[in-house]
Amino acid sequence: MLFLNKLFNKLSLFSRLFITSLLLLISFIAVLYFYAVKQVSALNTETRNEITTHIDEVHALYKEDGLEAVLDEYELEDTPKFDHQTFLSRLDEHEITFALLSADGELITGAESLTFQNGWHRKRYRFNDEMIQAIGFGKRFDDGTSLILQTPMNHDIYEVRRQTKQAVLLLIVFALVSFPVIYWVARNYLSAQSSQLAKQVFEVSNDPSNQRLEEYKSNHTFYGLGKSINQMLDEMTKVHKQAQTMTVGIAHDLKTPLSRVANRIQMMQQDLDDKAHMLTHIDKANSELQSIVQTFSNLIRLNEIESGKRKAGFKLLNVSDLVLELSESYAPVFEDAGKQLTISVVDGVRCLGDADLLNQLISNLLENALRYSEEQANVWIRLQSQFDGARLQIGDSGPGINSEIAAFVFERFYRADYSRKQPGNGLGLSIVKAICDLHDATITLLPNQAGAVFDIELPIER
Repeated sequence: MLFLNKLFNKLSLFSRLFITSLLLLISFIAVLYFYAVKQVSALNTETRNEITTHIDEVHALYKEDGLEAVLDEYELEDTPKFDHQTFLSRLDEHEITFALLSADGELITGAESLTFQNGWHRKRYRFNDEMIQAIGFGKRFDDGTSLILQTPMNHDIYEVRRQTKQAVLLLIVFALVSFPVIYWVARNYLSAQSSQLAKQVFEVSNDPSNQRLEEYKSNHTFYGLGKSINQMLDEMTKVHKQAQTMTVGIAHDLKTPLSRVANRIQMMQQDLDDKAHMLTHIDKANSELQSIVQTFSNLIRLNEIESGKRKAGFKLLNVSDLVLELSESYAPVFEDAGKQLTISVVDGVRCLGDADLLNQLISNLLENALRYSEEQANVWIRLQSQFDGARLQIGDSGPGINSEIAAFVFERFYRADYSRKQPGNGLGLSIVKAICDLHDATITLLPNQAGAVFDIELPIER
């Protein structure tokens, strides 16, 4: 069925209409044919019932009242036996013809040309240049006598067949005449609809970021196409804005360290004779250059994750061991910063994933908590098993993220004003989000919390 749909979609409008019209024509003819067959069958049954009843009546009359009664019944007193021409003449006049034979096979009365055939039979006769179709029935009785009866086909059968042929012919003629008209109407209708849609698309193309197709909703023919164009414009606008944000972010992140490098070079020119100051300038310039290199490394890393290529190398991981081992390695770092890291990890949580990327996800969130949480903050990392997955939560006691900027924290190069005092390039949380997407996990910055609390729902393997 799917193959037929694909094949039908590849056909031209002419081919589609032709095939549809042909199928409709065949369907109508089939309905007419089956209706005619049913009518003919009913008429045949009626005729056969009449013949069998008549045979029994003739034989009963012969047995009870003798030959004279039969001759009297069929007005054959003068010609108890008649020849083939008379037989054909009676058929032509739609009279019942018969032949009553004795036990010895001698003709008692009826048509001389009829011979005994047991059961139902059909015959064709030519009379006065016309063909007569007859249906007959032969029966042998217990006393040895036999009776053959023939009658012309029911006239209504001929009428049903004639009317059916006329109806089929009219249908074919109607299809041949109406198909070009239907094709012309459909083609002009589609042409008008597509022109209207093309006009709207042209108008929208002048401002694709803010305008969308509206009138397509009343265009039933191209409703799906109009809706898809709007979705495409939404995606293009989103990508365009991301590209703008990324461009501005790169420019901003490069401008500051490059300006500092330029300043250091100027200062180096002034301190050429002062070795100690020269070494300081070189270290500072090198640090700024490393920051630039790190920005590009993170961009490459982010693009690699979003490409999805790493998914092919997913393996079954013990997430509990991974989280516990990495968290314990960070505990001394938090302690040195005057902060406390609380670790709570359940055993046996497993998932398909990339250990290197999951390590980076946890490291980025812990580094954020270490960098932006309040002094003497309480930071926690929890891994809990749930009915349909696992929950990884990393949070701190404050000061948290303003709700007005919470929706932007996963965007590339986005940095809140307060975070600009800290080193960084605004790609850390974008990388975290990309890693979650790659693992079919969801990450949420929980609202109404004292600190920044990231909640990750991770699918697991049982």
